[in-house]
Amino acid sequence: MRRERTNTPLQALATMNDVTFIEAARALAARAMAEAGPEERFHYMSRRLLSRRLEDRELDIVRDAYRAFLRHYDSNPEDARKLVSHGESKPPENVSAAELAALTMVANQLMNLDEVLNK
Repeated sequence: MRRERTNTPLQALATMNDVTFIEAARALAARAMAEAGPEERFHYMSRRLLSRRLEDRELDIVRDAYRAFLRHYDSNPEDARKLVSHGESKPPENVSAAELAALTMVANQLMNLDEVLNK
């Protein structure tokens, strides 16, 4: 059985808030932090989700989103802690919660691209 293609707001709401998607995004973000340098992390995630590197214009958008998320989580450490502890798996202990939370949100946004959901 094939999953029907859809881009409804309800689908986005579910995938952006469902514990499974958040946990998967956090796991991807944690791997990117462990296996790639700061500037390569976005490409690391895109290669796993999109099977390609981000184009320059896409990379600019992702960087801007990451910076905005990082500012938020640096200013709200409790929000960062809640996000990275969401779900059953444990986050890595040796990373900044704010940085992991920001990268988790970027991963979650990438996971919600039509290109990922409708491969």
